[in-house]
Parts: sequence; C-alpha cells; structure tokens
Amino acid sequence: SPYCRYMGDYEDRADIIDVTHSYCWALDRNQWDELDDVFLSDATAVLGTRSAESRDEIKQICSSALTKLDDSQHIVATHQVRVDGDTATCRCYLHAQHIRLEAEGGPHWVVAGRYEDDLIRTAAGWRIKHRTLAVMWTEGNLAVVRG
Repeated sequence: SPYCRYMGDYEDRADIIDVTHSYCWALDRNQWDELDDVFLSDATAVLGTRSAESRDEIKQICSSALTKLDDSQHIVATHQVRVDGDTATCRCYLHAQHIRLEAEGGPHWVVAGRYEDDLIRTAAGWRIKHRTLAVMWTEGNLAVVRG
C-alpha cells in the first residue's frame, strides 16, 4: 500500500487523524487557543470563500463564524493519509451542523465537504501547514451563520 510502508507510518497516521479531530473539538467548544496544537503559526488556509495567511487569521475566521451559534458539530471521516518523512497530506470528508435557535427562517445550516491538508512534523507533533475546505454541498438556512 502506498499509505503505510512501515509501522511508524501507522503511528503518524493516527497522530495526523487526531489533529483533524482536535480541530473539530476546538471549533465545537469555542476553544480557539486549542488551534495552536493544530496549525503552524504561519499556516495558511482557504476555508470556503475565506482565505487566511496565519493561524491567528484562521482562528479569527472560525470564531467569527461560530461564536454566534447556539451549537455546532463538526464530524470528519474517511481519512486518507500519506506520510513522506516529515511531511504528510491528509484528506477527509466533513459534515458540519450549525444551530442558531433564533435564526429567522429556521435553526439549521449544514455544510458537507472535504478538508485537504498539508502537514509538517514538528518537535511538538504534526501540525497543519495548509488547509483547504472544499465545500461540496450545503443545506438549510444560511442566516444561521450570517445572522
């Protein structure tokens, strides 16, 4: 398999998948500083229609979108990881439910898509260098996240 050539690859794969999980937990609990353990400080991202040139900008984009919500649930699955020494790529599917109970037009907004990540091994563990959120489809009331 091109994905896991030796036992160390399995540990790297598990650690990288855990980084994608840590991102979801940080977002859903509004714990923005936990993203320090997900992204390099100079990480870049394209999150749908928004672009970021640093981890601080990524935090700002996420917090401005999510703090107004009553709740959110980001679920990632179907991870595919490729490790090449101290660099790696990871892609996975995303399903994110956003809830704002007082939103006019209904309380739900769903986003489905893919996260496509480039990662670097650091002394503190794997960190995302670049993340792309490719939105595949949405459903519900956009006012939930805009309001």
